[in-house]
Amino acid sequence: MELSQNDKYLIVVGVIFCIALGVLSPYIASGDPDGLEKSAEDAAVGEDVETTLIESPFPDYTYEPLDKLGEIGVLILGGLITLVLGLGIGYALKKSN
Repeated sequence: MELSQNDKYLIVVGVIFCIALGVLSPYIASGDPDGLEKSAEDAAVGEDVETTLIESPFPDYTYEPLDKLGEIGVLILGGLITLVLGLGIGYALKKSN
């Protein structure tokens, strides 16, 4: 299955966008918790670690030993994994048709 020039262009733009977003996010994101997390804190509902099925490999989207660089790396990794999964699902759907 050959990719068209437009598909290749879209993939390159997606990768560049993910990298740019991953690099900028730790510096422009708010340090305050989001609405859901803030509401849970206000209602005194804690995170129940014992009931989770799978522990997150990168809690709070960071890799602690590397500080901001760890956040950037985890965000880029997550974006690239999402792009690869999306591309794989797209190929599977296209192949089934």
